[in-house]
Amino acid sequence: MSNICPKGHFSTDIDYCSECGSAIKLPASASSSAGSATNLDKLAGKNLVSSKATTSCPDCMTVRRPDARFCEVCRYDFEKAMSFSGLQSGLQSGLQIAQPLPALNAVVVEPVVVDAVAAVNSMDTTNTVITPLDDAAHTSLAADAADASVQPFVRLKLRILVDSSLYKDPDPGLPCPVAAAEKEYHLDVDEQTLGRQFEGKGIHPEIVVQDPGISRRHLKLMRDGAGQITVLELGSANGTELNQANLEPGVVTALKAGDQLTLGMWTRICVESR
Repeated sequence: MSNICPKGHFSTDIDYCSECGSAIKLPASASSSAGSATNLDKLAGKNLVSSKATTSCPDCMTVRRPDARFCEVCRYDFEKAMSFSGLQSGLQSGLQIAQPLPALNAVVVEPVVVDAVAAVNSMDTTNTVITPLDDAAHTSLAADAADASVQPFVRLKLRILVDSSLYKDPDPGLPCPVAAAEKEYHLDVDEQTLGRQFEGKGIHPEIVVQDPGISRRHLKLMRDGAGQITVLELGSANGTELNQANLEPGVVTALKAGDQLTLGMWTRICVESR
C-alpha cells in the first residue's frame, strides 16, 4: 500500500515521504481504514493524481503537480519542454546581461638591436685621460683581495717534553724522567682529549701524557668553525698554565704557534706550526 505526501509524491512510508521527507499527516479514521481504496480517494482529494494521468519531470523525475508549468524542484518548463537555464531566466525577467569586453589592441614592441662594435667606435675618447695605478694602489688592491679570500685552516702541532725545572718539590718516590723522549702530536682532527691513561676506569685519551700530576681528562683541543685551534681546561685537579697564566676551567681559549702550556709535575707542551 502506498501513501501520498502533501506535495503529491507516492511514499512507501506512512509517517514521512520517502521522496522528499515531508510529514504525512493522516486522520485517525484514515489510518484505521487505510486498506480501503474508497478511504484513500477521500484522503487524497484534489491532490490525488491517478497513475494514468501522472507525469514526471524528465530532468529530476519529480511528479508534476496538476496544472503546474514548472517543476517545483528543478524549474523544468513543461509547456516548452525545456530545462531550466539561468541565462534564459534572466532574459525572460528583463535583466541586463553583461556583454564581454572587446579585446584590447595588442601593442607590438619591436626589438632594438645594438651594434656593440659600432657603439664603441662612435665614442669620443679624445679627452679621456687614463691614470695608471701607482705601487701603493696595487698594494691596497692586493691586500683587499687577500682579505676577501678564504683563509686556510691553521695547521699546528704539539711538542710534549719533560722539563725538570718545573718539578719544584721533588719526591724521592717519584723521580723526574729526564731521559724521556719528546712526543709530537699533529692537531688534525676536530677534537682531541689530553690526559693520563687509566685502564681501571676505561679512560683512553687521544693524547696520552705519563705525568702523575696530570688528570685522566685534563685538556680538550678543538678546531672551531673558522679553522682556529682552541684549548679547553676540563677542571683538572692541578690546573694548567698558558704562557704562565692560569687557564680558567670551562673557558675556550685560542692557541697559536709559539704558545706554551705547562701542567702536571714536569710536563711542558710547545705549540708549533707545521
